[in-house]
Amino acid sequence: MKNQGRVFFAFYVTAFALILIFTSSSCTTISTETYNLKTPLLEQNSSIRIVLIADLHNSIYGNEQDELIDLIINANPDLIILAGDIIDEVSGIIGTRLLLSGISGLAPIYYVTGNHEYWNYEIDIIRKELLSHGVIILSDTYEIINIRNNNILLAGIEDPFKKLFEDPLYDQVQIMESIFRELDEIPLYKILIAHRPELIENYKRFSFDLILSGHTHGGQIRIPNTRHGIYAPHQGLFPRYAGGLYEHESLIHIVSRGLSISHPRLPRIFNPPELVIIVIESEE
Repeated sequence: MKNQGRVFFAFYVTAFALILIFTSSSCTTISTETYNLKTPLLEQNSSIRIVLIADLHNSIYGNEQDELIDLIINANPDLIILAGDIIDEVSGIIGTRLLLSGISGLAPIYYVTGNHEYWNYEIDIIRKELLSHGVIILSDTYEIINIRNNNILLAGIEDPFKKLFEDPLYDQVQIMESIFRELDEIPLYKILIAHRPELIENYKRFSFDLILSGHTHGGQIRIPNTRHGIYAPHQGLFPRYAGGLYEHESLIHIVSRGLSISHPRLPRIFNPPELVIIVIESEE
C-alpha cells in the first residue's frame, strides 16, 4: 500500500508540474485588452485611442521586437503611454531601444518612472535614452495636449522610490498637492499616469477622470477565468488591484497586467502578457 501511495503521489506531482510548465509556456504570447470609455468632455462624435505599455522589463517579442511593434501599429494609437518599469536593473535596455525605434513617430509617447528604473541606479542614463527617441517624460507635471481637435490634460508622477534613489526630500503626496490641486478648475478630460495602483487613495484626491497604472504583473499567477491574481508587489497576496478596470464613482482606474516575460524570474501562469488599448469616445 505504501508503494502504491508513493506511485500516486509521484503521479500527481508530475501532473501538476506538467500543468505548470504548459500554462507558463502558453503565457508568453501577448494578449490585447480593449477598454471602451465615454465622456462628455470630448468634441461630439470624436474619439481618442491610447495604447498603454507597462512593465516591459526589456522583454523582446519576436525578431527585434517586431511582434510587439506590429500590435502597437495595428492599434492605430493617437497616444502611447509608458507607465513605468519599461527598463530594469537586470535585463538591460536593448528591448526598450528596439521598441522605441520601431514606434517613434507613430504617436506622441509619454513616460513615467517605475520602481525598477530607480533600482537600475542609472536613472539619468535611462531618461537620456528615452528622450533620444522623442519620448516625453512627465516628472510630477502635466501638459495640455490636442488630439483630434480635443484638448486633454495628461499628468504623470514619479515613482515613490525617487525618495530613496534620487531625492531624499521627495514627498509624492506633497508634490501632488502642490502641482495637481489647481487642476480642479480646468474643465478638460484629465488623465494621470501613475505606476503604482495601490496608491489609488492618493490619486483619488484630485480631479482626474482616468488613471493608468501597471506594477502588478497581473498578480503573476491568475485564478483562471478571473482577473484575480495571487501576488503583486506592494500589495501582497491576493491583491485588490491586480489588473483590469476599476471604478471609483466617476473615476476610472485601468491597471495593466504588463508585458514582462523575462523579469521577475517567475513564470506567468494563466496570465499572458498584456497590451492595453483604451478607446475614449464622446457621449452623444
